[in-house]
Amino acid sequence: MASFENALRAVNELKDAGIIEDWAVAGAMALVFWIEPIPTFDLDVLVLLPPSAGPLVSLDPIYRWAADRGYVAEHEHVFIEGVPVQFLPSFDALAEEAIRTAVDRQYFGVDLRVVRPEYLIALFLLPSARTAKRRERAAALRDSPSIDLDLLDDVLTRFKLMF
Repeated sequence: MASFENALRAVNELKDAGIIEDWAVAGAMALVFWIEPIPTFDLDVLVLLPPSAGPLVSLDPIYRWAADRGYVAEHEHVFIEGVPVQFLPSFDALAEEAIRTAVDRQYFGVDLRVVRPEYLIALFLLPSARTAKRRERAAALRDSPSIDLDLLDDVLTRFKLMF
């Protein structure tokens, strides 16, 4: 049986081991902390990686860590405690800011960080990610009571995004 709590503990181990600098739950799973949950297949984890010597980003240290613990990698997912986890390296200034400003939460006693709803909206509205499903999620977040409209306006303006 899949254990979301144990998957989160394992991601915390990645940070404790210095394999990643920081992380935050993003995507549909992050919505659980801000609005009504929706069905999702996987756990999206935005990660800040330690500085590398070259311009290429490699998730190889994460995959080696996973293999050492018996976790199976299949396509873009690592199955950790039965949960398909997709590690998404910070790909631009918006993603990095989303991780750095993430909110500390607990899930059944496990510490985690969750991307703020204002940043989730912005990530959902990126041209490379903009689908009808993500626009619907962004609209649901915008209408939620947890949203800081001033922060949302600031983030969308600075990153040149719109609904």
